[in-house]
Amino acid sequence: MFDMIYSWGSGLLIIIGVIAFGRVIITDIIPTVKSGFVESRVAKIGIAVNADIIAAQQTSSWGGNKPIYQITFHYKTVDGRDMESSLQKALSFEEIEKYKPGNGTTIKYDPKDPGKIAFYDKPLILGD
Repeated sequence: MFDMIYSWGSGLLIIIGVIAFGRVIITDIIPTVKSGFVESRVAKIGIAVNADIIAAQQTSSWGGNKPIYQITFHYKTVDGRDMESSLQKALSFEEIEKYKPGNGTTIKYDPKDPGKIAFYDKPLILGD
């Protein structure tokens, strides 16, 4: 009797572990890796524009001993479309002030899909 309960309990724990591990992979790891590839591509081919920070919220995640913030930007494409898009970035406590709502920065956006953006954070020079 106890052997049957033990085997059922062990099997149940294994199933719960596999489900929990799968959830972490699907909800945390895959989206993070995917967004990293998208940002890398946009950083290479994107068009640099000035952007206003309209929201910055700390998430429950941490990366490199820094809190991760979701930062929402408002920007105009070169063809004049108003856009809003968000990125997640690990910010040091000094950087948190720099990325507060109301501040401006520069980003790059994908010309084929302007909702995909990447941090650029370099001043734009005329003709850039």
